[in-house]
Amino acid sequence: MSLSAHTDIHIGNFVSDNTVRKDSISSYAFATEANGRFRSVTSEVGASTLDYDCNVAIILLDAVRNLRWQFGSNPETSGTCTQGTVFIIPKGTTTRFVWPEQIEYLIVNLDSQNAADRDVSFSSLSLDSTKLIRFTNRQCFQIGQMIDDELSEPFVDEAYLKALGSVLLGLIARNYQTSQSNGTHQSGLSNYACRQIENYLKENFCEPISVPQMAAMLGISAGHFATCFRESFGQTPHQYLLKLRLDEAERRLRETNTPISEIASDLSFSSQSHLTTALRKYRRLTPGEFRRRRGATSR
Repeated sequence: MSLSAHTDIHIGNFVSDNTVRKDSISSYAFATEANGRFRSVTSEVGASTLDYDCNVAIILLDAVRNLRWQFGSNPETSGTCTQGTVFIIPKGTTTRFVWPEQIEYLIVNLDSQNAADRDVSFSSLSLDSTKLIRFTNRQCFQIGQMIDDELSEPFVDEAYLKALGSVLLGLIARNYQTSQSNGTHQSGLSNYACRQIENYLKENFCEPISVPQMAAMLGISAGHFATCFRESFGQTPHQYLLKLRLDEAERRLRETNTPISEIASDLSFSSQSHLTTALRKYRRLTPGEFRRRRGATSR
């Protein structure tokens, strides 16, 4: 059974009410040698309504904040989804996504009759047409990314793709069974908690801030906070905080004559050397090189 759907965007065999040029989809691929098993897609910003004639899984290959979706006549839901978020969409149902930005995702046909996939027995699972199951799995992301990479090759290795597909189906089936009893799964921090912690860090990133302090603000344990933060923001709290500090350090180096040691102290770096090391590692320039580039630009 091939992948086909009614959608706002025209992609291959997809039918469209508001057709756009196919070449506006910057990452399109279709693995016909795998019986229409996979599609690699770049979302268009805005709404797309999907109505498949087969059971499918949507695997997000990019993290996305403030994604909105509506399953059938159920209320609209929104949330932050990390890489490897999987939506299981039963055939004959309608799901509407509102994409806040362009992201890459993989569509997987779960109803393939390939002999290599029969041991997975996904078709033996009874998909509940009243539920949209959502879960996050790092392995699904990794295998999905490998399939997406293969689809972009001029000549697809069919045996390799089928092997990856069998592994992916097994992962999806196992995670589906685990998630089925829980219905839609909320991973990461809630939207409200994301806004709270984001505003707090933007206002206080110059100060020494620990993970336990951040967690206490939301009333959860430090370990749980660190896991949820990474799922929501795609990076650790330390990485997020460091980026804010480096952005501000770079701004001050370009726009002010403040001594480097003072900038380091103001931004809670342990020393000027610590700031220099961080800038060299993550921005590929030292503080002195930032300053010299400023001078060269002004001449």
